Amino acid sequence: MLYKDIIQILNLDEKKDVKSAKILSEISCQTDEVINLKYIKEKIAGKNIIIFGAGPSLMLDLERLMKLKNFSGFVKICADGAAKAMIEQKIIPDFIVSDLDGDIDAIKEANEKGTILVVHAHGDNIEAIKTYVPKFKNLILTTQTNLKLKNLHNFGGFTDGDRALFFALKFKPKVVILVGMDFGSKIGKYSKKISGERYRFKLKKLKIGKILIEEKCAQSKINVCDWTKNGHLKIKRLAPGCSVC
Repeated sequence: MLYKDIIQILNLDEKKDVKSAKILSEISCQTDEVINLKYIKEKIAGKNIIIFGAGPSLMLDLERLMKLKNFSGFVKICADGAAKAMIEQKIIPDFIVSDLDGDIDAIKEANEKGTILVVHAHGDNIEAIKTYVPKFKNLILTTQTNLKLKNLHNFGGFTDGDRALFFALKFKPKVVILVGMDFGSKIGKYSKKISGERYRFKLKKLKIGKILIEEKCAQSKINVCDWTKNGHLKIKRLAPGCSVC
């Protein structure tokens, strides 16, 4: 599924996406906190990765993972809202992939303790970008447009969860394990609290995220497995009792 398809399905304003990307690029030129991608490659290439979504199964999955002897050895990538769950468990993720609509206090705390923030620009988060990005350090900046802008990258993906996977696969990890990636009809408690039409819109976005992950996994030569307890992804699954890596 392509960006042009997504903006038509969801009736998004491409001009706002462009505006947001340009603002993020301008801010990036005023800070020394943007990280070189060579450093990211050293952190991810050939490593075992866990990506944490903010779905309803997140805490169940996290409890299982924390019992693994080798859990500390994984590179941990959070999708936005999952950062709060990690901080509550005193786990500092290596990366948070965020459009800044999750728990900002949790994101700030993680960032202050060394987490790299992969901050995304889109039409609905312009004010959040202006408010928070200048205060953060250790930054990778992304866009969903095809513009060539300084310090901005388009790794692919659309929602925080699938963008986290696209980001990780860009740097050729050994294995990627997905948890908290339910992609069902419910939104987890660590996602932004919404209701009514916004809730229905969120479910539409999650359907797109599911499609993107399934398409990417079908194309990728890297081993990606779903360990979400109640997941709906149609990709390779790990049985509950299996060793993760």
